[in-house]
Amino acid sequence: MMNFFKKLFSLCNKGLKKLAYLIRKHLNIIEVKILLLGLALTALTGIYFLYLLFTDPGLYKVLSSTAIIHIMGGRALGIVTCLSAGISLFYTILYNFFLEVVIVLIAYGIVVLVMRNIIQPKLFDSAVRQAELTAQRQKTKIKKYGSIGLFLFVMFPFFMTGPVIGAIIGYLLNYRAINNFLIVFSGTLASIMIYALIGNNFINFINQYIHMDVLKKWGGIIIAVLIVIFLIYHLKTVKAFLYTGDDDEE
Repeated sequence: MMNFFKKLFSLCNKGLKKLAYLIRKHLNIIEVKILLLGLALTALTGIYFLYLLFTDPGLYKVLSSTAIIHIMGGRALGIVTCLSAGISLFYTILYNFFLEVVIVLIAYGIVVLVMRNIIQPKLFDSAVRQAELTAQRQKTKIKKYGSIGLFLFVMFPFFMTGPVIGAIIGYLLNYRAINNFLIVFSGTLASIMIYALIGNNFINFINQYIHMDVLKKWGGIIIAVLIVIFLIYHLKTVKAFLYTGDDDEE
């Protein structure tokens, strides 16, 4: 176990060195700036979570769980988690939109930099190639309808659609980054607003028949189980990577 954590620390250290290398050598590339913005927002969010951990553990639990759920791809569940915890509709929409923006900035930056062969992170290689393949498959369909097609692709919650794949499709369609993100984030916000309104009405309806405390209890159990499964799966991925070699790319 100690050896595992040493390797994990070494991996993080290499990641920081390569990030510094990116800043020194490729800061003029827009995708590097986008990635750095996403990482900066992540760091600020982490600091805020740390603050909440000591000042408001209940809110920390809700917001951190929601963040993990979004990373897992569970936008709707993340929104319901906030609403069921008593967070207002406005702040639920705002926070969940913020999470999606951060995820898109980081994922888009990594995927595009890999596609351009500027970075080659072996740990994320499989996920990046899968995202690229999915975007390539959807590209032709979206191209027929232009910006509206991309907006609807991001907005409607079908399998393997969403802001990350949508942003990559926008890149493949040669949209400027600012135009790409305006379309993608508009679709994301519209989708989150729809989810939030439906989720709020659903919770109000369920609350007529089931006490909210019971709903929170079982909801918390389900979310906890999903998070544990997600973490175990990805911990195995990281562990397998650590014991099969490191990324030597500079």
